[in-house]
Amino acid sequence: MISAELLAKYGLREADALDAVEVAIARALTHAFKKNIVVRINDRLEITAFSDRGEPVEISTGEIDKRLRRHILHLVELELQKRQTLRESEDLEELRGKTLPGEINRIGDNGTLHVALEFTDVFQQQTLAGECPVDHQPPHERGLYRIGEVKEFFISSVLPIVANGRSANVRIRLSRTSKELPALLLQERTGIYGIECKRRVAGGFSNIVTPTRIPKEAINHVGKELGERLNVSISQTSGK
Repeated sequence: MISAELLAKYGLREADALDAVEVAIARALTHAFKKNIVVRINDRLEITAFSDRGEPVEISTGEIDKRLRRHILHLVELELQKRQTLRESEDLEELRGKTLPGEINRIGDNGTLHVALEFTDVFQQQTLAGECPVDHQPPHERGLYRIGEVKEFFISSVLPIVANGRSANVRIRLSRTSKELPALLLQERTGIYGIECKRRVAGGFSNIVTPTRIPKEAINHVGKELGERLNVSISQTSGK
């Protein structure tokens, strides 16, 4: 009933894929037969129905008509897609709290920026879709973004989203107003750790404290990227 190609399509581990299939089939048949159904996939597909008295009765695949089979396949794909989305969100969770450059490829009617993010993991280059809502855009930048423009974004969250129970994807929420953004960009630019942003008014200024002196070029570069003044001071505890 379930092809090997379908299982391979979503790149799940075999145990996770089979569990998803069992759950989807049991859900469909429980609704169709109005009985509690347990599904197990070993060497073959085993379907067991339990009556109100709890007496088990095995159901053969021959008792499942074509229309119900099509519905089962639809539910199986949805469940596999959900499992794939959950796995992807877990894999991408490590990106939360980091910065990535992204190209703006669409601007929604409500002003939300739809951004293509590129990063390299251990194995390959990946392109991810992120969203930066208006309330996470600095006031001085709103309405001025252009398609094809590349900006630095702070990744504030990575969430699995199911839309109306019919589709699933990973939503990456982005920000240009986060207080962490200036410090992280300076850290990436200089390789100096321990840089902190104590206060930020996005588009106005950021008060930065560093453990050591950082190059003026880096300060100017990040200030230009964010369109704001960086007030940088060296931590008193650094002894400098």
